[in-house]
Amino acid sequence: MTTETSRPTLTVNLAAIGRNLDHLQNQAGGTDIAPVVKANAYGLGDHRVAEHLVTHHGVRTLFVATVEEAVGIALLLPHAPPLYVLNGYTASQQGVFGRHDIRPVLNSTAQATAWTKDGGGPCAIALDVGMNRLGLGIEETLCLLNQGILGKDDVNLVVMHLSHASAPAASENKAQVEKFDTIEQALRPLLPNARFSLSASGGMMMPHDAKETLVRPGIALWGGAPDGVPGHGLETVATLTAPVVMTRQVTAGETVSYNGRWQAERPSTIAVLSIGYADGYHRALSNKGEVFLGGTRCPIVGAVTMDLTMVDVTDAPKPVAEGDHAEIFGPHINIDCLADEAGTIAYELLTSVGQRVKRVYEVE
Repeated sequence: MTTETSRPTLTVNLAAIGRNLDHLQNQAGGTDIAPVVKANAYGLGDHRVAEHLVTHHGVRTLFVATVEEAVGIALLLPHAPPLYVLNGYTASQQGVFGRHDIRPVLNSTAQATAWTKDGGGPCAIALDVGMNRLGLGIEETLCLLNQGILGKDDVNLVVMHLSHASAPAASENKAQVEKFDTIEQALRPLLPNARFSLSASGGMMMPHDAKETLVRPGIALWGGAPDGVPGHGLETVATLTAPVVMTRQVTAGETVSYNGRWQAERPSTIAVLSIGYADGYHRALSNKGEVFLGGTRCPIVGAVTMDLTMVDVTDAPKPVAEGDHAEIFGPHINIDCLADEAGTIAYELLTSVGQRVKRVYEVE
């Protein structure tokens, strides 16, 4: 087995990302779409994904979490659109923002004051509507604007975030949409040129009538469901596969992997996959996850280890041999269903995919 075939591979279908973007744009109507490519585009590779979105789909705004992420994209994309940094601004970052079209999403009075003191410029502000994470209160915001601490011409975007968007029926959603509209009405006269944004992927998937002019999809672009329920008209974007490094026969009564957590009830064929929790395949899937191999879904047996995972392929309709590739998630193993099996969400599965996993990009 060559070096390349001994590694797990994450295949990213850039064309599918584009089709998901088109689907979401149709859903959003004339509202601007600004993709969120933080955390290395949720593990898919921010440079390739951002370049594709900008060059092939005319994306005009991107969101990242940190200034380091923004700089990395800006350096590799000389014609990058405005990059908004969700985590805001500190005085120690003076000068970094100005070298590129990088703009902070200001989350506090301290951040806003530091930004203005260091020269200011185009920026966004975040207001809290119930997440109690980042964001200003409405009274703080009015004070910053009325006292001139923030230049009204500099604020070109106002961002808010739903705390219960993954649960569309939650009463908090209605209350937060109403709060968004109240804030928009209060700030619109002061910020006539600003865009207002409430919805990330979850908000885009549920009906509401918030008067927003920009939406910020992340997981939905990559084919995941913000509510954990597959569908929504989205295509699979990411397929994670792992090669079989060997197969072995075990007799009835023998155990597999650490601490003998799985015992064969019959003579069984075990395939050993070159993927483990160091690659992002969660240990929580020990003895209960499945992969697609040999033409069918095959169960994980024993504990998932750091580098290897064992699969029972006894009932596979096709013979399994060294060098074959198992689908960890993709068209046959839905990532939202797999995440539920692991007790987590698709966001975490994607962002957990490790750096030693090879990335391959498809454009068809």
